[in-house]
Amino acid sequence: MPGHGDDHYRTLRVPAGASDEQIRAAYRGLARHLHPDMAANPAGRRQAEAAMAKVNEAWMVLGDRDRRAAYDLVRRPAEPVASPSPVDEAVHGRQGDSFQAVPVPAAVGCLLQFGPAAVVVALLVGIVVATAFMGRGREVAPRLGPGSCVELSSTIRVVPCTVETPVIVARGVAGTPCPVGSVTLVLPTLIEQVCVAPPGTPEG
Repeated sequence: MPGHGDDHYRTLRVPAGASDEQIRAAYRGLARHLHPDMAANPAGRRQAEAAMAKVNEAWMVLGDRDRRAAYDLVRRPAEPVASPSPVDEAVHGRQGDSFQAVPVPAAVGCLLQFGPAAVVVALLVGIVVATAFMGRGREVAPRLGPGSCVELSSTIRVVPCTVETPVIVARGVAGTPCPVGSVTLVLPTLIEQVCVAPPGTPEG
């Protein structure tokens, strides 16, 4: 297809919506007027030849319906892009903005950088503290062994041995029979028990 450096409608001096007859008539009129043989001198002839070449190029395109239709598609200006409203820019940012270009306050940057590590440390500390509190009630349990003297109230507490303090004679899995004369006490773990007897009772 001929080049599109010049507007063919402008070259033939017709509007873009001109009919086939108008285009044909315009071409014939310009061909008669610009014919090189009509030039009075060599310089005029060269100018006429150049102008006639453009007219012929325009006629080759606009004089053929298929070529004209294709040319009109190429010639048609692009649809104007509506500029975004201030509201759109405020919500979505300007077109072409990069997320990396958005300024972030220093405090927020530090939080984003060190926040995940701080959360992990806090979780670990929480687990350690919770484990310590949960294990508090079980610290006494290992000392509740045979030969330990205990005080019985709402809880079992190891105390110094005296003539009147009960003594643990056996410790084992809950449900195990205790020696005769001793009392079974299930520990808070619910899976162990101790057998408590008055002082002087032999250990099991």
